[in-house]
Amino acid sequence: PNEAQLASWVAEGLVEWTGHVPVQPYLEQTSVFVLPSFYREGVPRSTQEAMAMARPVITTDWVGCRETVIAGRNGFLVPPRDAPALADAMQHFIDNPDLIVEMGGQSRILAEGRFDVKAINARIMKTLGL
Repeated sequence: PNEAQLASWVAEGLVEWTGHVPVQPYLEQTSVFVLPSFYREGVPRSTQEAMAMARPVITTDWVGCRETVIAGRNGFLVPPRDAPALADAMQHFIDNPDLIVEMGGQSRILAEGRFDVKAINARIMKTLGL
């Protein structure tokens, strides 16, 4: 959204704009990370950050987003724009709280294996012959 739209949402109480702040304190307050995106945004950094903090992920089976979840292992994939499926996935964690720690641990393992910045940079340098 543009600044005017964001200001309108804040005024309506739809959004709380915190400004540019570290995300870690906010992620520490969560038990599950939910990103129901349907934009072509690549692999979302926010999801990678949540995974690094051992949070299970609910996101859409959509370009980029699906790269962060192995369904049933570290979270769940839901169809884009499917609010009932999203609600069901969230309810699954409410009904099975033991999965939060289990899948969160798997998120951390996947984050280290797939999204470690040093490892990714090393692969790029090797591919480029540098």
